[in-house]
Amino acid sequence: MRPFALSIFASVLALSLAACSDEKTDGAAVPPTADPPAAAESSPPATPDGGDDAAERDRAVNQLRDGAKSIAEGAGTLLKQGRDAAEQAIEDAGPAIDKAGDYARELGRIAKGAAEQAAAELRNAAEDLNRRIEESKTDAELPEGDPQARLAAPELLRVDTLSAARARPAGVGPDYVGVWAADAAQCSRIDQEPVEQMAVITPTTIRRYESLCNIEEAPLADGIVTLAASCIAEGETEDRQIRLSLTSPDRLEIGSPETPVQATLVRCHLGG
Repeated sequence: MRPFALSIFASVLALSLAACSDEKTDGAAVPPTADPPAAAESSPPATPDGGDDAAERDRAVNQLRDGAKSIAEGAGTLLKQGRDAAEQAIEDAGPAIDKAGDYARELGRIAKGAAEQAAAELRNAAEDLNRRIEESKTDAELPEGDPQARLAAPELLRVDTLSAARARPAGVGPDYVGVWAADAAQCSRIDQEPVEQMAVITPTTIRRYESLCNIEEAPLADGIVTLAASCIAEGETEDRQIRLSLTSPDRLEIGSPETPVQATLVRCHLGG
């Protein structure tokens, strides 16, 4: 039996026993007041040793025990239902927050509100980038890079992945905007399963394995930029300095001012 149920049972039992003791004076039962004759006739005579009173107390204790057990079981059911409902709310929130449940898992089981906020930030970044892509007038045909570095089908990608992959062919945003992985073979796994060495970069967000950072768009200078970032990682928020170095159009180094190269990634492309 759960501790709070035991407490409820003990309190009610104490009140019941106190009430039973009030019904007796000097060991003699106090007769009920104004009982109808039928009730008096139907009541069995009390035994000299108070057996009736003991039986009544036993029945009362058993009823209280059963009631306390029901309360405990009901409270446990409500607790489980509440926990399940909170988890399901993340999973079933729908397109409005775009897989917030996935973000919660990836970012170290952050709270539901933080997961929704992370998803909303990625959605907003994607919507802004898509608007810029639609408004772009560029006719440039940029080289595709490694033909093996293909992402999964567009309908299987998250909103920020799809918009980031569309940005460079449209000539939108700094050249570090895009989808990146450790090698060409890893590109098809992004958004399909956990990929440790990856980055999805829009002008205002960087999503990596178990971290999401908000950034302010800044241009490259000699192929390098250091971005001030506000990040969620492992359930905690922190400010970071992220250094990006574009060593070629399709190769990106990610690090920090202290450790300039923490990962070297290749650009991933949408399938033709």
